Amino acid sequence: MQGWQTPYLGLRDLPRELTEFELQAFFSFSRAELELIARRRGDNHRLGLALHIGFVRMSGRPLNSVRAVPAVLLRHLGQMLDIVTPDLASLRALYARGRTLFDHQQQACEALGFAWMTEHQRRALVRILRDEVAHSADRERLLLHARHWLYEHRLLIVHDRVIRGLVAAALSELEAVTAQSIRAAAPAATLKRWSSALDSTRADGQHFQSWLWSAPAKHSTRQIAEVLERIAFLTDLGIDQHLGDLNDVLVRRYARRMATRPPSVSARIKEPARTVEMACFLRYCLLTATDQLILMFQRRVADLWRHCADGVNATVDWAQQYQQLLQELADLAAQETVPDAELRSRLSDLIAAKRARRAPSRASIIRQHLIDAIAPVRSLLVAVSRLPWQATGEHPVLDALDKLRVQYAAGTKSLPAEVTAPRLGPAWREAIADLDRDRAFRALEVATLFALRRALRNGSVWIEHSLSFRGRERLFLPDERWQAEARRHYARLQLPAKASDFLAPLLARVRAGVDAVAAATRTGSLRVDDELHLAPLAADEENPEVTKLRARLDQRIGEVQLPEVILAVDAQVRFSWIMLGREPRSGQELLMAYAGILAHGTSLTAAECARMIPQLSATSIRQAMRWAGDERRLALACQAVLEFMQRHAIASTWGRADLASSDMMSLETSRRVWQARQDPRRQTASIGVYSHVRDRWGIFHAQPIVLNERQAGAAIEGVVRQERIETSQLAVDTHGYTDFAMALSRLLGFDLCPRLRELRQRHLFVPRGMKIPEEIAAVCEASVDTALIETHWDNLVHLAASVMSGHASAVTALARFGSAARGDPIYDAGVQLGKLLRTAFLTDYFINASFRRELRRVLNRGEAVNALKRAIYTGRVGPAQARRSDEMQAVADALSLLANVVMAWNTAQMQAVLDRWANRRQIVPPELTGRIAPTRLEGINLRGVFRFPLERYAGQILPSQTAAKTSTSG
Repeated sequence: MQGWQTPYLGLRDLPRELTEFELQAFFSFSRAELELIARRRGDNHRLGLALHIGFVRMSGRPLNSVRAVPAVLLRHLGQMLDIVTPDLASLRALYARGRTLFDHQQQACEALGFAWMTEHQRRALVRILRDEVAHSADRERLLLHARHWLYEHRLLIVHDRVIRGLVAAALSELEAVTAQSIRAAAPAATLKRWSSALDSTRADGQHFQSWLWSAPAKHSTRQIAEVLERIAFLTDLGIDQHLGDLNDVLVRRYARRMATRPPSVSARIKEPARTVEMACFLRYCLLTATDQLILMFQRRVADLWRHCADGVNATVDWAQQYQQLLQELADLAAQETVPDAELRSRLSDLIAAKRARRAPSRASIIRQHLIDAIAPVRSLLVAVSRLPWQATGEHPVLDALDKLRVQYAAGTKSLPAEVTAPRLGPAWREAIADLDRDRAFRALEVATLFALRRALRNGSVWIEHSLSFRGRERLFLPDERWQAEARRHYARLQLPAKASDFLAPLLARVRAGVDAVAAATRTGSLRVDDELHLAPLAADEENPEVTKLRARLDQRIGEVQLPEVILAVDAQVRFSWIMLGREPRSGQELLMAYAGILAHGTSLTAAECARMIPQLSATSIRQAMRWAGDERRLALACQAVLEFMQRHAIASTWGRADLASSDMMSLETSRRVWQARQDPRRQTASIGVYSHVRDRWGIFHAQPIVLNERQAGAAIEGVVRQERIETSQLAVDTHGYTDFAMALSRLLGFDLCPRLRELRQRHLFVPRGMKIPEEIAAVCEASVDTALIETHWDNLVHLAASVMSGHASAVTALARFGSAARGDPIYDAGVQLGKLLRTAFLTDYFINASFRRELRRVLNRGEAVNALKRAIYTGRVGPAQARRSDEMQAVADALSLLANVVMAWNTAQMQAVLDRWANRRQIVPPELTGRIAPTRLEGINLRGVFRFPLERYAGQILPSQTAAKTSTSG
């Protein structure tokens, strides 16, 4: 069942207004249904049975309302059944006998396969709700989930009171079980100590609850010290020793619930909720503080390298070397008493020494500078060395940290002669063995810093009280579960059990592609010297017919304000119902839902938004922002709007249904945001939003991302987590691609199609021993080890299954299997497979111009959507939003929702104009409509005071409210 149908589930009455789409979706009948209806005697009975069948299909429950049937529905049913219908009718008027009404209700349910829930099915629903409450605590969302389950299992939706009782029981049971597990893990005295510590106030007057929840401003030394202080406070309480078995989703939920309340209110919460919220809050604060510390540590290490590298311009100063040689020769020449034979010997020794001397590499010079510049970050290394790091087996980083910890405790800065660290890498071996033991100590510190950073990135070193930097084994489904479920996961991924069965068609494709590239080189289509040269695609010419059509559409559509755009789309989609989980109770509540979207999705603060929506206060808008940003409500609404947009006929002319692109858009923010990075183009502190856009337009996934980092994990995550849209190819730029990501995406069922920056430098890779055509020998390497792929095939599929099942995110998986994982057999096998897949892709890309145009088109559409989002979000992201990932997720979802609303409104308006022209037999060719984008902004005013004309759309958005109630709230 699609998301757009959600608002209709559980309706008791027919909507006062029905759109053409609703009539076609719910009140159009199959041949069997028409035959059943035709067997009724009399037009009224046929009309009544058809009405009941359509309503059960729409809402999942029988129709009992006495409200009048909408006239548009009566006319539609009259045309469908070829009968004469009354101008005005209700169930009371249609049925003189109550028995006939009951019979028609029963026949409608039987025709659609619906039945009342049995006791066995009720217990199944209870089990479903028990599982679902672990993922969501929103009662309205749980009510919707129960309705979905009942509808999908063809069970009539029971009264809301019954479902709410089951939901309340499931939530209470979960809370009681969680409290019991907390009390079993932590003694009563420990819980009492936690409670008193959380209720106390710091010496600076700040409450501990507020202090623990606050995010760092920057990655400065003072901010790092404050994060370390939080970690020390929480570990002193013993938080790291308890609660390790709690579900992370539950911990986050209860922690956020407590964080959104003032400390004075939290202290008054009754048991067992108080114990659960307190324990989860402290646990979550420790997990997030540890993540923040590690990320800040990694950035400080990167800053140290960059600072030292900035002063290294060239590897060797040859002018200085030349002057030094001249001086040494002059000194020899000045020694007049030296015999000629000895002088020749000295000259020979000097020349031999100069020839034997190797120029130091740039990296070695930077390492020397790092050794001299370690002092400012020594305090950070001292603090980090005290954390409870873990590794599988003996790890050189942990050994080095132990040695440094001993030296720090002794207060010495000189490395004992017997201390070495050969496993930290050959690049540091000579420096650590230096006769100057003070310098050797500094070299050990630098080597440990960078080795720890690398180990954290590849997951070989981890810390348990962290969300993002736990052991790499945690990425994979547990071994026992994998052994039991492996066959099911292979089948779900549609992968063979043997790697050879997967590689055989891939290798055939690679061979054919390489031969095709060689043939294109022989014909002159491609040019190969030491690189491959591909002629750029010509720009698409603007069709005057398209320009004319675009102008005509703009003229017909006209101008409108943003609030009316939101209302018009909501009237069709009812995304406000999806966010609330029900119909808005009043126009004021509806405005608060819109305000939460606007405050997150534009650069307006709550106070600025209140000035633009005079009916609401800044306080109420802040509450709406907290509510809208929770439980992924915005993402669900965005998905429903996308489905509405895609069901228009014009959408099929825009492109392929299985092709999409993904790209990052940077949003400016304050420099006092610890996750902000310098945008290389705009030269401002920024934070990124990574979005996925369909070839048929529309955003189907968005997430926050840190600038200047690889985006391949985010690209894969967006496709995997979108279950309603099948994507077979995802176009990305160079930042969204790695060889390992190429392999992982293929194992997950789709292809990454990267537009590579330096295309001419990208070589083709074929298996070892494969013959390379002479024409492309300069750009083709026979270096792929297929045996390595076959050896670690099960591990690669294990990782893909872990990502597909949601056990691990693709972002985390790609972070652990990035360049820092070189030497790991799973990573190396994935890279080998990725090289084969990249070769298969590049051969298609080189010889197929239409494929290149297709990728260019979909990537350009992603850029056009980013331009639309920039027009909506014109300011800077507030520091309070940018510092926390959950707040930035709300910004990304709200901005995507507003962009989809604008595109959906443009789509609906264009479709309406095209339909009117078609009724007058003015048919527009799909080749022209396919080049008209729905990102039009010329006629939409995005600024000014927002007046929402609720009275105009009350019948569709607020059907239970009277016109008198809604007309005064706009």
